[in-house]
Amino acid sequence: MQDNVDIYTRALISVIRDSREYREYCAARRKVEDDPALKKQINDYRRDTYRLQNFCDEESLYDKVQEFNAQYAQFRKDPLVNEYLSSELAVCRMLQKISASIVDSVDLDLDDVAKELRR
Repeated sequence: MQDNVDIYTRALISVIRDSREYREYCAARRKVEDDPALKKQINDYRRDTYRLQNFCDEESLYDKVQEFNAQYAQFRKDPLVNEYLSSELAVCRMLQKISASIVDSVDLDLDDVAKELRR
């Protein structure tokens, strides 16, 4: 059975790599790699986005998001930045959808654990 899981995992990886979303992301990534300063700015933006989404307290989240959007508004207008971030987001959403489908179809009996974590 494990052989089938490995075979289909490799097949899924191949399909993901052949997808339009991933190909567009790779093309945008190659363009960004030609400009190390822009790549650093994009990585700073990605880092700051992650921190905002994962470490910001709920009371100040709205204000922080407004401040963040204002800080990066001009940066996001750069067509290459927008192309890169949009294509990256498309790949991430595809992977999230795949992961959610797998998790939803496998019953690991985690409901009680999830309830405990939400307390």
